[in-house]
Amino acid sequence: MADVIVGRFALIDLIAKGGSGSVWRAWDSKTQEICAAKVLRQRDSADLMRFVREKGVSFDHPHLLTPYGWGAEDEHVVIAMPLVSGGTLESVVKKKGKLAEPAVVVILDQLLDGLAHVHAEGWIHRDVKPANIMFEPRGTAAPHSRLADFGIAVHETDVRFTHVGMVNGTPGYMAPELFAMAEPAPSHDLYAAGIVALVALNGPIKLRDGALRPDEITQYLRGVTPKLSAVIRRLIAAQPEERYQDAATVRRDLPRVPRGYPLTHADGTPLSFEDTLPPVPEGAPGAKRPERPVPSGPPPSSLEAIRAGQVQQGFSPASSGNSSPQTGPQWAQQGPGSPPGPPRQGPHQGPPQRQQSPPPRRPAPQQSPRTSTSALNTVTSTITGTFTGTGPRQKQNRNTLLAVALGIGAAVLLGVVVAIILLIVIPGGSAAEIPTSSIDAAFAEVSVGQECLPEDLGVIALTPEGEYVSCVADPDGEGYAFA
Repeated sequence: MADVIVGRFALIDLIAKGGSGSVWRAWDSKTQEICAAKVLRQRDSADLMRFVREKGVSFDHPHLLTPYGWGAEDEHVVIAMPLVSGGTLESVVKKKGKLAEPAVVVILDQLLDGLAHVHAEGWIHRDVKPANIMFEPRGTAAPHSRLADFGIAVHETDVRFTHVGMVNGTPGYMAPELFAMAEPAPSHDLYAAGIVALVALNGPIKLRDGALRPDEITQYLRGVTPKLSAVIRRLIAAQPEERYQDAATVRRDLPRVPRGYPLTHADGTPLSFEDTLPPVPEGAPGAKRPERPVPSGPPPSSLEAIRAGQVQQGFSPASSGNSSPQTGPQWAQQGPGSPPGPPRQGPHQGPPQRQQSPPPRRPAPQQSPRTSTSALNTVTSTITGTFTGTGPRQKQNRNTLLAVALGIGAAVLLGVVVAIILLIVIPGGSAAEIPTSSIDAAFAEVSVGQECLPEDLGVIALTPEGEYVSCVADPDGEGYAFA
């Protein structure tokens, strides 16, 4: 028997709880699907206002997560929405690291697709951030993200819910003009989307109220292709008039990632979104698509305990030999904290983080002819200084030694000159044999099929049309090319 709210939502297990309510995995007997159900007290007026607004925002869009049903019972209200359990962008970046640029482009494009629909309907989300971008649990398949939490969203025709001297949103993701009490505008959501992209590219970064400094932006965009860098800079422009005003224009300016392009973290690990919830317990509503529970047996848990998260299991299995199933939190020890199985580790796919090829070797500095001549003079003076006697025999010995010394010096000098000439000529041939990167640090444009070097394997680049390509091995084993 399960705890059933408003005769429709059979609670399975607790997902999360807070001061205002709790979120449950539940079975919706009307849609015959598992959903996420939020439970809240009606007397919490401020939070109820959020619920009223959230339940009033309903979109049928693949990249938005909004309520589809609601109900009230006693002092509590409940709203239901699709269950998305692949984790959030915030959790993925914290646990697995920052994302490679093509993966960021795909997720940013999906976010902008959802925002374009929201803005077209006259709504402004006002709380775009990584924690509100959720993923379907699709493993290493192409990611599918959905923007959630419309609790502080406002409609352009609504009476403003903000109060004088108050701002709504998450610090660091709010456009600078909001702190001067500017009216909510679509460009505020776009500003937040730009900050989301920076976090995905860099991992958790230190954010604060107000605009980022130019040097901070340059640091966070280091290594990003100029095309995406220009889009992000315009998204987070400090002056509203310099910022993008609609999501559709941003999407047109984004680089394009071909379908099937391998998406990875910055370290080359394949991007993967596994189910963060444990399997539905055996015997729970929805495990085998049971019929609607019949209210019988002991009374269900109180809604107050459910809302407060004091109950972690919304059902109990039937006892053996007893036809009447019991209710109550007997399974409370096995709550949502039970860790899911370890995520599958797929084979390495996609490009690793861009690396620069090593610079050509430089020859060690050689001794100059002037230095060698000086050394020769020193040797000569030392030799001649040893024989300072006079007379015919001493003069003859001195002349002989001078001739020998001059011959040796000439040979050394000639050897130095020849060595210098060889060092000038030979390194030219050696440098030709040292491979260098086929694209530079400015991400020069390349063509599909253009040859690249083994050192560029996995390096991303852009075509003149703004499409991502990477250096891959030729299937025939005849070299490497951009594809």
